[in-house]
Amino acid sequence: MKRKLLVALMLVMGVFMQSVIAQVRTVSGQVTDESGMPLPGVSVVVKNTSKGVSTDFDGKYSLQANQGDVLEFSYIGFATQTKKVMGGGNSLIINAVLKEETEQLGEVVVTALGVNKQARSVGYATTKVDVAEIGRLNVVNPVNALQGKVAGVAINNTGASGVTSSAGITIRGAKSLDKNNSPIFVVDGMIIQENLVGALGGTDWGSQLKNLNPADYESITVLKGAAATALYGSRGANGAIVIVSKGGKYGKQGLGVEFSQSIEMSNIYAPPMKLQNLYGAGSPFNGYEGGFLGDGSLENTPSSFGPKMEGQLINQYMPSGEQTPFVAHPDNWRVLYRNPFNQTYNVAINGGGENSSFRLSYSYMDNNGSFKRNNFNRNTVSFKGLMKLNNIFSMEAGVNYAFSEAKNAPNQYGGYWDQNQALLTTLRIPRNFDMKTYEATYRDPITQAVETDTPWSSIRNYLHIRDLNLNQRNENSLLANLTLRANIASWLTASVKGNYNYYSYSTMSKSYGTGAFYGPTKTGEYSRGGKIDGSYNFLGMLQSNNNKINIAGEEITLDAIVAAELYGNLESHSWSKSTKGGLVVPGLFAFSNSAETIIPSFGYTPANNKVFGVSGILNLGWRDQLFLEVTGRNDWLSSLTYPNYMIGGKNNYSVFYPSVNSSWVFTETFQMPDWFSFGKVRASWAEVGMGTGAYASSKGYGIFKQESQFDANRNSVLVARPNLGTAWNNDLKPEIQRSIELGTDLRFFNDRLNIDFAYYKTNTRNQILSVGTSIESGASTQLINAGNIQNQGIELQIEGTPIRTNNFRWTIGTNITKNKGKIVELHPNVKEWQIMGQTDAGAEIWAYEGGDYGVLTSAYNAQFGSAIYRFNNPDDTNDPRNGKPVIYYAGAGGTPNRAYAYIYRTNTQKNIKDRVVLGKVEADFYLNINTSFSYKNFDLYALIDGRFGGQFYSNANRYATSSGALESTLQGRDAEHGGLPRVNYKGETVYDAIMLDAVFDQDVKAPLASDPSQRIDVGGLTYKEALDRGIAPMMASTHYYYNYRWGAPVDLNIQENTWLMLREISVGYRFDDEVCKKIGMNYLRVGLTARNLGLLMSKLQDGLNPESLANNNPLQPVVYGGVPYSRTFSFNLTARF
Repeated sequence: MKRKLLVALMLVMGVFMQSVIAQVRTVSGQVTDESGMPLPGVSVVVKNTSKGVSTDFDGKYSLQANQGDVLEFSYIGFATQTKKVMGGGNSLIINAVLKEETEQLGEVVVTALGVNKQARSVGYATTKVDVAEIGRLNVVNPVNALQGKVAGVAINNTGASGVTSSAGITIRGAKSLDKNNSPIFVVDGMIIQENLVGALGGTDWGSQLKNLNPADYESITVLKGAAATALYGSRGANGAIVIVSKGGKYGKQGLGVEFSQSIEMSNIYAPPMKLQNLYGAGSPFNGYEGGFLGDGSLENTPSSFGPKMEGQLINQYMPSGEQTPFVAHPDNWRVLYRNPFNQTYNVAINGGGENSSFRLSYSYMDNNGSFKRNNFNRNTVSFKGLMKLNNIFSMEAGVNYAFSEAKNAPNQYGGYWDQNQALLTTLRIPRNFDMKTYEATYRDPITQAVETDTPWSSIRNYLHIRDLNLNQRNENSLLANLTLRANIASWLTASVKGNYNYYSYSTMSKSYGTGAFYGPTKTGEYSRGGKIDGSYNFLGMLQSNNNKINIAGEEITLDAIVAAELYGNLESHSWSKSTKGGLVVPGLFAFSNSAETIIPSFGYTPANNKVFGVSGILNLGWRDQLFLEVTGRNDWLSSLTYPNYMIGGKNNYSVFYPSVNSSWVFTETFQMPDWFSFGKVRASWAEVGMGTGAYASSKGYGIFKQESQFDANRNSVLVARPNLGTAWNNDLKPEIQRSIELGTDLRFFNDRLNIDFAYYKTNTRNQILSVGTSIESGASTQLINAGNIQNQGIELQIEGTPIRTNNFRWTIGTNITKNKGKIVELHPNVKEWQIMGQTDAGAEIWAYEGGDYGVLTSAYNAQFGSAIYRFNNPDDTNDPRNGKPVIYYAGAGGTPNRAYAYIYRTNTQKNIKDRVVLGKVEADFYLNINTSFSYKNFDLYALIDGRFGGQFYSNANRYATSSGALESTLQGRDAEHGGLPRVNYKGETVYDAIMLDAVFDQDVKAPLASDPSQRIDVGGLTYKEALDRGIAPMMASTHYYYNYRWGAPVDLNIQENTWLMLREISVGYRFDDEVCKKIGMNYLRVGLTARNLGLLMSKLQDGLNPESLANNNPLQPVVYGGVPYSRTFSFNLTARF
C-alpha cells in the first residue's frame, strides 16, 4: 500500500514538475512608439523580480518568464506599460507600443540642476520640446527653431546679419533694464547665453550656441518661472532652456549607426519692402518738377521721383552716350542677394553592453546665406559615454567640440554707405537702374579699378566691399563634462560633476584699395585678432529618494537633495594687430607690408568672477496626488565683495534664494466623470536673482592692456588700467526677483482635449544701474540699486485630438501668451531710464516710472528726431482740428521752375521740449497654432506663428519713402493713385498733388496757385480749406521727400508690429520594417520641410519683413535696413543600421 502511495505521489510530483517546467518560456518581442519607430534601451523587467533586460537598437528583447508573470516596459518620455505572460508553447512573442507620456502616467521632466522629476509632482510650468522637430529644421541658431513652439517664450528672428544672426529671446518678459534678458541655456550642465547685438545693429557673428548640433539633443526642456530656476541662483532670473545630449543605453549589445542628411534650398521671392515700378530717377527740386531736364536728359539721382517709365529712349548714365529704353527694372534689388543653400550631414555610432555604453557623432554643416559671400560652415564632434565601474560607482563623460568658420557677415548699421543692402535697394538705386549690367561693368576688367564717372558711389562701394574684401571669423568651442556617481544605498546616491567651457575665436580682415590694381599705394588694410575665454562649473550632489515616513497615520514619501556648486570664469586673453597707414604694395596682405610701424594690442583679464552656492531640496508626496517641494539656495558672489582698502563696504555677497511649489492631482482625490481624464492645480512662490560683473563694487584694478608704452630697453610692457570712471557703491546688492505662479493642467476624453493654463506675476528689484554723478566725485558714473519691474501675464496651451483611430490621428493646438511689463518704481532721484538712445535722428526708447516697460519716444529738446506738433484748441475740446498735424510753408525749391513745400511742424520748433510717447515695444500677445496629421506611415505638421501689438521704429521706411522707391509713395502721384489736379510749369493740368490731413500753423502765409508771388494768410486753416482758397498745391513727391527725410518727425515711421505667418509645414514617410530589412536598414524616414512660407496677415507698412530687426535685444527693436522675404525648402533623410 505504501509502495502504491509512493508511486502515486511520484506521478503527481512529476506531473506538477512537468507543469512548472512548461510554464517557464522564452518571451521575445519588439518595442516601438506609436509611429512604429523602434525604441532602443527600453527597460523590460519581470515585475517584482530582479530579472530584466533592455531592448537593443532595433527595439527587440528576449528573456525568460513564467506563465502569469507581468512584464513591465518603461522608457523615459513614454508611459510605462505592463503585459501579462499568457499562452502556450515554450516561446512567446509579446510586442509593446509605448505612448508618449502624459502627466497622469508618470512623465519625467528635467528640472534645474539636471534633476529628473515626475511631471505630476511639479508645481510650476515647464515645456518639453520635440527634439525631432528641432533637428529637422536644420537652423544655425537653435533659438530660431523654438519659434512659436512654447507658450511664454517670445522670439524675434533677426536675419539682418546673415546666417550667423542672433535671435532675440525672452521668457515671460524682460526683467532687467540694462542687462541681457535672454534665458540661460544649460547644455549638459554648462551654461551658455545668447549674445546681445548693439542697438545700432552692426555685424553679428552670433553666439556659442551656433556651434551646437541639434542632432545631438536628447531632450529640451523650457523652465519658465522663478520657482523652476531658483536652484540656478544668481543665473536664473530670466528662465532656462535645459538641453541634454544623447548617449548610449545600458544593455544594448553591439554597434548601431545612424545617418541623417538635410539639403536645404531657399527662394528669395520679395524685396524687404514693396517697391514701385512706375517712376524712375528724378527729384522734385530738379527745376522741372521731377521730370526730364531741360535738355531732355535724365537726372543723375538715386531718388525715384522722376518721370513715368514708358519706354522712352534716353541715355541712362552710359559713358558711351548709348540710349536705352526708360523702363523699370523690378528685380534690380536681386543683384544684391542670392538664393541660400544649406547642407548638413550627421553620422553617429552608438553601442554598449551591460556595464557601459557610448555615442560618438560627427556633423558637418555648410550654409551659404542670402547675402553674397556670406558663408558659414561648422564641423562638430560629440562623444558621450557611460560606465558602471562596479556595483557602487559609475561614471559619465561627455565632450562636444566644434570648429566653425563664418565669412562676411553683413553690417546692418543705419548708414547706407556701408554694407546695408536693404537701404541700398530702396534709397540708392532708382527703379530704372539696371543693376545687373552695372554689376558686370563697374570695375575695369584689366586694372580692376572701380569706375568713378557715375553718381552711384554707395552702390560702387558696396559692390567693391562685397566682391573683394574679406571679413572672417573662426571659432573653437569645447564643452566637456565628467560625472562620477555612487549608489551608496538603495535610497542614497551621491554625484560629483565637473564642466569646462573653452571658447575662442580668431578674426581676419582684408580690405582692398579702390584704384587701379587695387591701389594706389598706402591704401587697403590687413588685420588679425582673437580672443580666448573659458569658464567652469563644479556640482556636488547628495540625493535621497523614495523614503517613507508616517505622519498621523498617513504614509508620506520624502526625497531630499543637498548640493554645492562652484562656477566662474577663467582668465581671458585677447589680441589685435593691424597694418597702419595702408599697404605699401596694394593687394599684398602681410604685416611686413604695412606702410607704418605696427603697434599690436594685447588684453588680459584675470579669473575675476566666482560664485559658490549651496542648495537644499525637500520633496514630500502624499498618495501620489499631493506634492510639496521646498528649495533653498545661498550664493556667495565674488563680484559683490569689497577689497580691504575700501572701508565701509557692506559686502552684500551672500544671497539666499528660497522657493516653494506644490501640485495637487485632484482627479486622484475625487471620483470624477469618465470624460475627465486628469486634473492638476499647481502653485509656486520663489525668489531668484541676477548678479553683476566683476569690479562692480570696487575700482577694479586688474584689467591690463599692452599699449604703446616701453621700458628702457624699448620692450612693450603691460600697463594696469583701473576702472576709475565708475564711483564705487559701498552698499551694492544683487538684483532680486520675486515671483508667484498659479496654474492648472486639465485633460478630458482620454486625453483628447488638454488645457494648460498659467498665471504669473514677477517683481524684479534692486536693478543695478549706472547713473551719472557729479563732477566733484572725480568719476562720470556710479552704480546704484534701483527699480521695481513687474511682469504679469498668462499662458494658455490647448491641444485637441478630434480624430484618433488605429491608422489616422489629427491633433490641433494653440499657444497664447500675454505679458504686461511695467516700471513700478525706479529711484527717488531717477524717474526715467534710457534703454536706447537716439541714432541717426531716429526714435528713442525709455522706461518711465509707472509706465510700460519700454516705450518709443521722440527726442528731448532735439533739433532732429522730434515729434509732430499737433493742433490743440484749449477753448474747444470738440474742435475737429484737434490732434491734426500742424504744417507751415517752407518755401519753394528748384531752378528754373519751383516746387512748393508744406512741412510738418515739430514740437522742438514750437519750443516744446518734452518727449512724446509714440508706442510701446512689448507685444500685446502672441498666438501660435499648430496641427499634425498621421496616417499609417505618413505624418504632416504645420505651424502658424503670430505676434500682435507693440511698435518699433523703422529707419528703413523713412529713407525709402523719402527716395520715392516704395509702392506707398505712388499715392497722390497720378490720377490713378488719387492725385489732385494742379497746373505744372508747362501749363498742363496734371494730377500729382497730394491731400494732407493737416492744419496750418498760426500766422502762416502760402503762395497762390494763380500767382505764386502773392501769398495769403492760411493760419488755422486745414490744408483742404487752404486749397479751396487757391493756394498752390504741393506735389506728392515733395511731401514724401521733405516730410520723411533725415531729420523729419520720428512718429511718421513708427510701425505696428502685428503679423501672422505660416511658419512651417513638414511632411514625412517612414518605411515599413520589411522594406528596411530588404535594403539592410533598421529604420528609414524621408521628409520635406518648408519654413517661412509667407505672411497671412500684416500691419507692417510697405510690406516690411518682420524679421528685419537690426539687433536681437527685445527692448530695442529698430530696423535700419532689412532682409528680403525668403522661403526655405529642405529634404531630410534619417537612416539607422
